Amino acid sequence: MKIRFVFGLICVISAVALVLFGLVGISAATQPGYEFSTFMTDYVKTQLIAFTAGLLVGLVILYVGFAYVLKVAPYLTALTVVLLLVTLVLGEEAYGAQRWISLGSFQFQPSELAKLSLPLLMVWISGRLSGIKKWTVSVIAAMVYIALVLIQPDLGTSIVLMVEFVSYLIIEGVNWGVLLSGAYAVILAFPTLWEKGLKDYQKRRLLSFLNPFDDPSGSGYNLIQAWTAIGSGGLKGKGLNDAYFLYYGYLPVDHADFIFATISYVLGFWGAVSLLALICSFVLGGVGFAFFVPDDQQKKFCFMTLCAWLVQFGINIGMNLGLMPITGIPLPFISYGGSALLMNMVMLFTFLSYRPEPETH
Repeated sequence: MKIRFVFGLICVISAVALVLFGLVGISAATQPGYEFSTFMTDYVKTQLIAFTAGLLVGLVILYVGFAYVLKVAPYLTALTVVLLLVTLVLGEEAYGAQRWISLGSFQFQPSELAKLSLPLLMVWISGRLSGIKKWTVSVIAAMVYIALVLIQPDLGTSIVLMVEFVSYLIIEGVNWGVLLSGAYAVILAFPTLWEKGLKDYQKRRLLSFLNPFDDPSGSGYNLIQAWTAIGSGGLKGKGLNDAYFLYYGYLPVDHADFIFATISYVLGFWGAVSLLALICSFVLGGVGFAFFVPDDQQKKFCFMTLCAWLVQFGINIGMNLGLMPITGIPLPFISYGGSALLMNMVMLFTFLSYRPEPETH
């Protein structure tokens, strides 16, 4: 129990440190004028509110334990599906997608809730069904989630949900031949998905990382500006007071998709290395905690959420460096987004919420 607690503590400390790094980047990227005015911009305040809300919900989850959270998985699934359907009809549109529901002055993104409820649902199904019935229900449920998110369209979150589902199949011991057949089917269907399933701006985003200089003022602009920001940061960074590249808006979406480039610009090479070290610390802490969790159901949930976090860390940093296509996947705990930070905090505390069953005599 002690070693599990240590790994869990490493996760929490690393996550809080990642949030702090994110606040620095968000503050630099969202200054109200063309110079540093205040650290506490409106975006920083929103992020802090989401962090506090996630912390409070997380403490409740730690108190009730994972077993209780798993019991409400079907209700959480129903809520997620309803919210995703409502988003398609009444959702707010921005950046060419319909992903947000307005709740007064606050916007909630239901696809972020899907990242939590899908792995919980998969674990719930695996504990109650078996054989062909389990696989049929699991596949249908996962495809409904992915389809509802892809229609918005939200390619990045769809990828994360697919990773969660594939990791579920792996940990459930599905035959590798089935997985390879599924991958082959996706490859065969790719031309159709490319032509019918993706919008033109998504195609340009995916292709621009191959050679952004083919269209430097169009589809390649974001990546070129990200490279410029990372290189301009040098070893020590520009700091908040001299981050004029950000103040004048030369780096698009610098508070969200390109937050890694923003932090590299403000804090420099050593800041970026420190950020990467914290990400490694978070992941290793999570792996250690999952290894020592005695409950098989929670172990499955831990494996799926770790895979989801890993793919988001990898793709976001990769697209900032030009190693991956630009897909709009945020950097967990760091990128601006109240819904994303709130749900990442809830996922983290659900991840850590193991409670031993009371002994009966």
